[in-house]
Amino acid sequence: MELKLVPKLQLGVVMTPQLKMAIKLLTLNHLELMDAVSQELVENPVLEEMFDDRVPNESREPEMPALQVAERPAEVTTPAQAEPQIDWEAYADSYSYLPPSAGTGGEGFDELPGIDQTLTRSETLEEHLLWQIRMSDMSSLQREIAVRLLGEMSDEGFLDCAPVQAPPPRAPDAATVPAVVDEIADDVDNADLDADLDAELGSGASAVVDDDDDDDARATRAIDRATAAAAKIDPLQLVADDLEVAVEWVDAVRRRLMRFDPVGCLSRDLRECLLVQLEVWGYDNECLVWQLVDRHLKDAERHNFTAIARACKVPMEDVGEAMKIIEQLEPRPSRNFIAQGENPDSQYITPDVYMLRVADEWVVSLNEDGLPKLKMSRFYIDKMREAQAAQQAQRDAGVRVTADPSRTYIKEKMRTATWLIKSIHQRQRTIYRVCESILKYQRDWFDSTGPLKPLILKTVADDIEMHESTVSRVTTRKYMHTPRGVYELKYFFNSSINTGDGDNIASEAVKDEIKRIVSGENVKKPLSDAAIVKMLSDKNIDIARRTVAKYREVLGILPSSRRKQVF
Repeated sequence: MELKLVPKLQLGVVMTPQLKMAIKLLTLNHLELMDAVSQELVENPVLEEMFDDRVPNESREPEMPALQVAERPAEVTTPAQAEPQIDWEAYADSYSYLPPSAGTGGEGFDELPGIDQTLTRSETLEEHLLWQIRMSDMSSLQREIAVRLLGEMSDEGFLDCAPVQAPPPRAPDAATVPAVVDEIADDVDNADLDADLDAELGSGASAVVDDDDDDDARATRAIDRATAAAAKIDPLQLVADDLEVAVEWVDAVRRRLMRFDPVGCLSRDLRECLLVQLEVWGYDNECLVWQLVDRHLKDAERHNFTAIARACKVPMEDVGEAMKIIEQLEPRPSRNFIAQGENPDSQYITPDVYMLRVADEWVVSLNEDGLPKLKMSRFYIDKMREAQAAQQAQRDAGVRVTADPSRTYIKEKMRTATWLIKSIHQRQRTIYRVCESILKYQRDWFDSTGPLKPLILKTVADDIEMHESTVSRVTTRKYMHTPRGVYELKYFFNSSINTGDGDNIASEAVKDEIKRIVSGENVKKPLSDAAIVKMLSDKNIDIARRTVAKYREVLGILPSSRRKQVF
């Protein structure tokens, strides 16, 4: 046994810093790439943004000779021109309400506050209600109750009536059994407990229970009932206990908050939310629309209007008019507000590629708007050359050269800058080649002469002679602007479905066909999934009914029973 170094030769893939940076930039979309380049410009002093200040000769305005300006005849002012007539209406229409630009004596755009100082987020429902509480004429106690009730509101705007998680039931100890029995003796009838115990043992089962076993059973059931009661605690009772007020006071404040904007907040369920809105609109319990929400909401959800008309003893036309009013109500009060503690789900898409049609040919144009053009700083390059020349002179003179930390730092930053510039060029070239391959296989879709064709990543990878994982990184979260809209690059890759004549069709084309069939159906008699399957079969598209149901759910299309419009 000895400790020694043994050289070993093996083959493997090494993730160099250059390869890591190239892979990282390849997965970024246009906006993320702009942020990454801007951050690198701040951190790397060797990188500089290249500005093209040269103006083409064709765009320059010809300078007027000084002699021609001097010899220009003086203008003569006539009395009619001394007091011009101003069209104030046209002036108001053409007036610019933007801030004055720099050079006009006013404040320029560069001196205005940045977007980070003026950008605001959407308002939450809690903030909107809290503002109304502060502006109301509530007393201090009512405001305290109202603010406490906001903490019991769910993200949908209803009163959070979810049961509290109760601890698992435990067997009572021998020492605690007598005490528990004594506490519940006044509230629980022993005969009822004995009957419950007999029911648990089973009818016809003969069992001998002594006094001690009877006490154990009573205590166990008492603890179970107490646990179940605690699991179904009312939020209003919880607020009342915390603030030491009556439950009626808390419920009165809640009913007042329910009439705040948006109407129906802090309702216990959908029925109460809709009834409050009807009450604000002026309806009462004598109206059919009120009775429909109060008693027949389940039937209305199932479109069982015949049962509603039979129960209310009214014609179907009246039920239809009531349903039109109910459709105008808001079933979710927090629809126009973001959830507490969450950011808005708005997504801003900037296309990475533009597919343009020039004459009869398609042109792939990469989006480079806002992406700075990078270059190496001439100052640092000259300094590095001067340092290298000085070191070479010292070596020639026989002087020992010591390592300079600043020179090492600059060399590392120059290497990083070189890798970044090369990686960006490689990224743009790879995206361009992938888009050209997509255009090659989906030319009929771009020409609007045919549907999408089945296409997989491996086909494009083999076409451009790259790995399949590279194509996957290129097409993830990147978008293409086409005359037909903005699509993610992944949209053009889909599986194939066999047709009746032996050809293949893309799954996205089948989805578009299902959407077209449903959009043209009779709303009084909507098509079932089986009917859609038959219509697709007539077009040589053979798929199962469950496949149609899956595609319909992906497209957000309701079943035929829910799409039916009776009125």
